[in-house]
Amino acid sequence: MPRIIRTQAISLHSSPFAESSKIVTFYTRDFGKLNFLAKGARRPKSKFGGALETFTHASLIIYKPETPKLYILSDAEIICSYSELQASTEKYLAGSQIVEFVLKATDFEEANARLFNLLLSALNALASKQSVKNLDSLVLAFLLKGASFLGYRPELDNCVSCRKKCAGAKIYFDFINGGILCIKCKLNNTRAIIIEPNQIAYLKALLYFPIKRSANLMTLPELKDFILQYMKHHFERFDLAAFTLNRTDFKKSQTGQEPEKIYGWTQEIVRK
Repeated sequence: MPRIIRTQAISLHSSPFAESSKIVTFYTRDFGKLNFLAKGARRPKSKFGGALETFTHASLIIYKPETPKLYILSDAEIICSYSELQASTEKYLAGSQIVEFVLKATDFEEANARLFNLLLSALNALASKQSVKNLDSLVLAFLLKGASFLGYRPELDNCVSCRKKCAGAKIYFDFINGGILCIKCKLNNTRAIIIEPNQIAYLKALLYFPIKRSANLMTLPELKDFILQYMKHHFERFDLAAFTLNRTDFKKSQTGQEPEKIYGWTQEIVRK
């Protein structure tokens, strides 16, 4: 039988549907990523108000048909709108990059409460009245933590091949196997690249520090590319273009459009 369900969720993306409705993608606490049909959401006096805007944390009442392609959104009550992100170009871009990862790295209907809580913590950190010193570090920390919660935590302590402690002046990293290599195992691996001890320490800080604290870390420019390449190796739909846009260039590119429309979104509307 059809079910009425209540859950908390964070809005990731929406698009027009028919004359007056929207298709909205939420990441829910209990069911993971879901697509919803929000009937009448584009009408001026829609009951949904701002609850469907990107980043919004909301309490949802949803209707699940027996064989759905789409869930039906019955009601949405705003818990937090994160309007601070809408008011800052730099924070909006950082928030957009975070939700872009969730859109591209997750499958539909796969619950992951740890990822939901991480997403909520990242948005809270971005919206904090306290100064966020380094948005790049916050985003990179989110990517590493998110990958970890999805089963792709990089191995940074022991050799990913022989499992022994890595020692010596040279340590290597293999993107495909997802971790460091000792010099002995590197002899049979042509893919691995050298990684410095201070770079490993930085990756560990991003991975293990609380997400809010990570915003105080100074970014190592070479490791931004490193982390993005790691994501690309392990998440097929990961879009490098959304993460290589310079914040200054992004600000200059404003043309009256919403930021998400400038560099583009590519999102499935219905799960196939």
